Amino acid sequence: MIYDNYLFKSKEEVIGLLNTGSSENIITALIGAVNGIDDWFWLEGLCLNYLHHTDFWVSKTAINSLGDIARIHKVLNVEKVLSELKLIKENKLSGLIRETVLDIELFVK
Repeated sequence: MIYDNYLFKSKEEVIGLLNTGSSENIITALIGAVNGIDDWFWLEGLCLNYLHHTDFWVSKTAINSLGDIARIHKVLNVEKVLSELKLIKENKLSGLIRETVLDIELFVK
């Protein structure tokens, strides 16, 4: 198994990957952005843009990344994020959504 540690410090690099439209690149960009960029507001908006993506794995990564932002930065626009999470109807994501909500409740004070 190969482990990739994605970490991007540049928003331009992230945007470049996102603009390819490739699901794999979008996932890489989301993970790398959350790991390396220190602008929680920008990161939150980025993740919200991909919550309802047609690719299950992109949507899953965006949801998971919101929990990571809460854990790392201790701040989110809680009402906005929770209202967007409630709109997701994919049953396979319900467990992850519950975990993400718990992370938000635990880390964002």
